[in-house]
Amino acid sequence: MNFAIRAPQLIAVFVTVTLLGLVTLAATRPDDAAQTAPTTAAGVDNPRNGNMNAGDAGSSRAGEPAYVGRQVCAECHRENFEQHAKHGHAMTFFDVSKTDLANRLAGKVVDGGEGFGSFHYRQGDDGQLFAQLPELAELSELPIEYALGSGHNAQTFLTLREAANADCLGLEHRVSLYPGDRLAITVGHEDKTANSPLERYGSTVYGETLDRCVYCHTTTAQINGNRIDNLVANVNCEKCHGPGSEHVASARQSATPPPYSVGKADWDVESEIQLCGDCHRLPQSLSKSELREYPDNSVRFQPVGLLRSACYLKSGRQLRCSTCHDPHVSTHGVSTAEHIKNCISCHDESIEKHTICPVNASSGCIECHMPAIDQKQGIKFHDHWIRVRDND
Repeated sequence: MNFAIRAPQLIAVFVTVTLLGLVTLAATRPDDAAQTAPTTAAGVDNPRNGNMNAGDAGSSRAGEPAYVGRQVCAECHRENFEQHAKHGHAMTFFDVSKTDLANRLAGKVVDGGEGFGSFHYRQGDDGQLFAQLPELAELSELPIEYALGSGHNAQTFLTLREAANADCLGLEHRVSLYPGDRLAITVGHEDKTANSPLERYGSTVYGETLDRCVYCHTTTAQINGNRIDNLVANVNCEKCHGPGSEHVASARQSATPPPYSVGKADWDVESEIQLCGDCHRLPQSLSKSELREYPDNSVRFQPVGLLRSACYLKSGRQLRCSTCHDPHVSTHGVSTAEHIKNCISCHDESIEKHTICPVNASSGCIECHMPAIDQKQGIKFHDHWIRVRDND
């Protein structure tokens, strides 16, 4: 497979300078590729992402906008750069050998369940992390190459292998890492069975599924055989704003550069929802039955719920993701009180034309209308289908 993973053309239309700080790396070659697995208050350390020198800005094929790297964006957008560094998007893809995961997890053992066995973890001489199933003579261990996820909820492990048809096969490991260095079954793997020695380690993914998996956790990447080339890890500025070389060149030549729009000034609600939904999922990503029945796991796909909400439909379809979320600021740093202020801005009892909650006009909005739904292993997502819910 030679699959170039790029932000879609839609990405190139994000318009305002204030949104430019969605920090990025370089698509060509990071200078500092060292990464550290994230650690939150529950036990996870912030990563140091690879970046590109300012002098590399604009390097690309002739005539095409180029990726410039997160440090270049930081020259003018320092506040957004620093805020986004704490965001889950900024720490969502790791080369495990460039983290301290092997040192942290070596020696741990976890029960994989009936038909799988007990997984043992060891550290290789080069800092690589290995999962082992000692009872499997033909495949007693497997390297863990990548970790996907910020660690706020979980990190899922990925290994790439060459397939018989020369395509790339990904192995999503049966065991994931949860806050506090807790290893446990990956959400969604509870009822799976293994049909081969490789599947004892997890589920195989390939084709578009694998491509999308890597695409949504990186700014740029190219899967070639069992490796990833031109890797710019994490979801950073240019993932959402597009290659920044033309904007940077303009900014360096002018004291008052124009807003960053990369050629289009018609950014609207639909454009934003499509952009966020490119990875957070849109209705076409779900089956008709899932859309109709809206099972609990659908709350992971926030745009799907948002598009069903009366708040969206009755606002003239003007409610958008950034109405409530600053894209540069981690939701983990925003208090419930601040979120409720967003609700009240459209449901203010002092404004006659607003729809007012008859139960409580000043508090309890989130718990009643956007409750956190359990997804197993301690993971919860807030339901973005904002509605008056049936009593359970």
